[in-house]
Amino acid sequence: MQSDRAIGLLARYDSYFRTQRADTATLLRTAQAIRYQVYCLERKFEKACEHDDRLERDAWDGQSIHSVIFHRPTSDAIGTVRLIVPHSNATLPVEQLLRGNGVRAGDCFPQISTAEVSRFAISNEFRRRRCDGVFTTEDMRHKREAECRSNLPCLGLIQDLVRQSLASGVTHWAAVMEPKLLRMLAAMGIHFTTIGPLVSHHGLRQPAYCELNFMLERLRREHPDHWMVVSNGGALLPAAVAQRRAA
Repeated sequence: MQSDRAIGLLARYDSYFRTQRADTATLLRTAQAIRYQVYCLERKFEKACEHDDRLERDAWDGQSIHSVIFHRPTSDAIGTVRLIVPHSNATLPVEQLLRGNGVRAGDCFPQISTAEVSRFAISNEFRRRRCDGVFTTEDMRHKREAECRSNLPCLGLIQDLVRQSLASGVTHWAAVMEPKLLRMLAAMGIHFTTIGPLVSHHGLRQPAYCELNFMLERLRREHPDHWMVVSNGGALLPAAVAQRRAA
């Protein structure tokens, strides 16, 4: 049985946040607006002057499944992530980067069922916002700020990555991440295996991958409370999904 702490964290997540697949033009623009805020204004990863409409987009958006996380009490969209899915006529960005550095992606992960996690973004501007008028007491505002500064928004985006991966037959994730993001995820119990040395890609980045079943099992052992959120109480485990489809 899961501990009260683990069950409680999932309940907190469900009270404060929800995710949604950005499968409409409006939701996709919402995701791209968050990306502009984070990647152009906050992180300076991309040049804001190249996005006059304040939407950050690229050629990979059409090959991606996009997710948005919302803060339930305010209905504000606060973060986004995309999953670039494998396609018979196109390689993933990480595969191109690895090839340019003399590494064969197929030696690291199965290319046919590996998707690339990309544009993982949670707005610091939203985390700092007080939302006066939405919450009636100072105590409620403090609770809201604490939840938004916690790991819950990050765990929620990972939950939807798992959900969309299982629906798409994806078994592995690949990514090109800042080393500090890799360390942050590992501290949360979400481990990636690094591929080769750091590469120059908008600064120093680390190519990495993980196998979903193995990642989820290790997460369950190390951080059962985080596992509860990421797996939605176990409902997103591959076996549970397969059982529901067979029913």
